[in-house]
Amino acid sequence: MEVPGGQIMTAKARQLALTPRNITLTPDWKLESEDTISELTLLRKRIGALESLKESKEIEDEIYVELVDSQKAGYLEKVKAAEALAASMKRRLSEVTSNISSLTRYLVNAKLDHKSGELDDETLKLAQGSIEPTLRPLIAEKTDLTSSLKTLEQVLPARVNIG
Repeated sequence: MEVPGGQIMTAKARQLALTPRNITLTPDWKLESEDTISELTLLRKRIGALESLKESKEIEDEIYVELVDSQKAGYLEKVKAAEALAASMKRRLSEVTSNISSLTRYLVNAKLDHKSGELDDETLKLAQGSIEPTLRPLIAEKTDLTSSLKTLEQVLPARVNIG
């Protein structure tokens, strides 16, 4: 798809939401975090269900050990992937925060220059018109990243016990 500035961008079909007026692109990190949260939650529930079946003697010890080992291996693999995803989301959050700070500083300086008479109204409007459309989506992404990262970190275990 073509994005503003004439650049061509590729995306997976599941990243796109189409409406009659807009195409919304969901970032990869958001889809990955939603998938990871769902998978970790499901794996935790399955391990808990296996433990419950063992405690109520509805499953033989041998079958329990085999199934729980399999579930825990998948869980540990998913935890490692989730930790890597969280680290990459933190890097992106830092990058977005830095971009927001730079653009905000530039906008504030333009307003300061305008107030002090160094910039005329038209130049200020031009500066605002070029900065604000970039700033809004960055602020939205920062909010979304912060929220998704918090949710992801809540489903990550503080430590993993294998037993």
